[in-house]
Amino acid sequence: MPKSLIREHPSAELSGARAQAPSPGKNAAALAQAFDRAEERKVNLLKRADMLNGEQLAAELGLSRATVDNRRQEGKLLALEFGSKRGFRFPQWQRDLVEERDVRASFEAVLNRLAPVEPWSRYRFFVQSSPELDGRTPVEALRAGQGEAVLHAAETWAQAEQGGG
Repeated sequence: MPKSLIREHPSAELSGARAQAPSPGKNAAALAQAFDRAEERKVNLLKRADMLNGEQLAAELGLSRATVDNRRQEGKLLALEFGSKRGFRFPQWQRDLVEERDVRASFEAVLNRLAPVEPWSRYRFFVQSSPELDGRTPVEALRAGQGEAVLHAAETWAQAEQGGG
């Protein structure tokens, strides 16, 4: 490329040096490493004992495996995909939220509100403390019967996740 077409950074005029743009290869490699670390963390989380497969959750809830799968498809249970051969994993904390009718209704309303958001983001919503819930997690607040507050926090979260916040 001819020198006349290479733009110099304004401060380069003072030093006589040409400004160096960050190397695209270096940025791409760092980004790829970050994605790899995130995937590794997801896999490790999905392997934990408190991440149940459909059969395990069905046994804990006294339901059939088909009922658990139907509820997952209807958006009434949170499931995280664990690869095509391993199926889905269900966070065990859901068991407490679906056993009692009033809590289940609130939990399902929150899941419905978060439906447009990808499953990992939904998971993060439930397990991270929220300033809107006085520092508690949505799971803790739902257990305490604060379904309306959790629903409001979910609306805020979903808007932010979808770029509206």
